[in-house]
Amino acid sequence: MTTHLKSCITLIALFVLLSAQPQLWAQKGGSILPTVQKHKQIYAMSCIPSSVEMVLKFNRKVGTGFYDFQQQWKNKTDGSFANFDGKTIHGLTFTHRFKDRRSPDFPINRLFATIDKELSEGRKVIVSLVSGPSMWHIYVIDRQTAQGDYVCYSRAYEDDQVLELTNTKEIIRQMRGTDILTYTSN
Repeated sequence: MTTHLKSCITLIALFVLLSAQPQLWAQKGGSILPTVQKHKQIYAMSCIPSSVEMVLKFNRKVGTGFYDFQQQWKNKTDGSFANFDGKTIHGLTFTHRFKDRRSPDFPINRLFATIDKELSEGRKVIVSLVSGPSMWHIYVIDRQTAQGDYVCYSRAYEDDQVLELTNTKEIIRQMRGTDILTYTSN
């Protein structure tokens, strides 16, 4: 068999494998930014379910018009990552992690190691970050910068802007910790 023929067969086999399992293609590479750009946060207080919807869309588990969780949540003010903890949704199981009290004793190094591991395995991480005085917003951590910080994205409700942060670790350190929502594919 010629080298050219072997290369063609290998490429065809790879294409068939990725076509049969599109979630592998989505999880193993690429930025979530195009998904975030097409997504909307439809209620002022629906950033938690909005972020879950973005992760589901990125992993090709739901279509681009999927807003079911925000429609159910609306402007709920007493929700948290706990609402999705342990839930399997369209083949992704979500886990609420680092529920520790924010304090100087918060295990920040362990949190960052966990985020690093998730990103290295091709998964995005949903994170709760302070956003103004006594306000919170939810972001999706997309990747690490060359300097080791995290780039994360979200959507603004009022002006429909894509929000981008590149100093995520600094924000988390100033907050003295935070919780995250991770997922695995079933």
